[in-house]
Amino acid sequence: MKLGVGISTKNCEETIAQVIETVDKGLSKYFPSSSCLIIVSDGFSEDKTREIAIEKESRAEKIVVLQKGGPGKGNGVKTALQIFKEKNVDAVALVDGDLTSIEPFWMERLFSPLLKGKDLCVPFYLRHPLDGVITNQIAYPLTSSLYGKEIRQPIGGEFSFSKKFLNSILEHPLFPSDFGIDIFLTTVGVAENFSVTETVLGKKEHTSTRHYTEPAKLLVPMFYQVVTRLFELYLYYKEKALRTSDIQSIPRYGEIPTGLSLPAPQPDLALWKDYLKKDYEEIYLNSPLKEIFKEGGKEIEKNLKGKTFSFPAPLWAECVFVALLHYEEHRKKILDLLKVFWEARYISLIVESQGKKEEEMEEMIRDQLGIFLDLKKKYLC
Repeated sequence: MKLGVGISTKNCEETIAQVIETVDKGLSKYFPSSSCLIIVSDGFSEDKTREIAIEKESRAEKIVVLQKGGPGKGNGVKTALQIFKEKNVDAVALVDGDLTSIEPFWMERLFSPLLKGKDLCVPFYLRHPLDGVITNQIAYPLTSSLYGKEIRQPIGGEFSFSKKFLNSILEHPLFPSDFGIDIFLTTVGVAENFSVTETVLGKKEHTSTRHYTEPAKLLVPMFYQVVTRLFELYLYYKEKALRTSDIQSIPRYGEIPTGLSLPAPQPDLALWKDYLKKDYEEIYLNSPLKEIFKEGGKEIEKNLKGKTFSFPAPLWAECVFVALLHYEEHRKKILDLLKVFWEARYISLIVESQGKKEEEMEEMIRDQLGIFLDLKKKYLC
């Protein structure tokens, strides 16, 4: 059995050595008789990421490459996958190079289900409900409602899959070059009826979380890339999505740990409100499509004038399905408008979460599944 682990990096000099070491320890401990290959696929780092990765010793064979096809996480993943295919690897795992919470046991959790016949493992983490700005607001509820499988972390970053799945995605016409890669892997798995399981990896912490205080730096570009791929995949798998009328749980591998402290991001509420006000005035008010989202626009206008802030989940979900309904005709203009409502919903979630326990916040996020499923039936079916 030949196992491959792909590590995507960009400016990860603080973390890459530890990630390589942890992956290598996990492979040695849990799969000592397997042939193992680690590929670090670097996205044009401007720091010493590549040099550190090359110098870091490992028991497993290690290859460090500059990714092909230009910038973007998807290009980095594809570069590694093509090498794994050439090397005839039997099973592949993917991890992010900026992880600070990775543990050796992750290798066992990622590979063992594949050795038992699964085609795709998606990660299940314990994350603070304010972590996952794109996951909680749209990727989780929309993916689950469209394809009928509850996937809590559809853009989690850490995946594993069989050779069969590897060959399938490399031939897929919608393989993305950017941050859309994670939602692509999840969606192909559930939409094409591969055998999918969640695998429990404990808590996730990574350095990119610090950019939650700077939405324009990482989160807004990621929003466009993830939601573009999510919507394009809906158009590609539309018949499958429209045949699905409920949401089912999927198998889960591993026990969920208890007693973990989950670090909370510290979003700057005033900064997010400034972004919203600017985007509402520059994007929404000037859009020829604003009447499509009239109710959402009224709610934002009211909130910007008031002392409190509330953009409720049902209104947000309605904006999502209206956007999906009109996306094929207008694409970028629709996403521009949806970004405004996404910002409003995240601000509302920050306000709603004040004084609440993490369990209560998680329940609020999960309650969106029923809301999204009902609106799917209203708008799409």
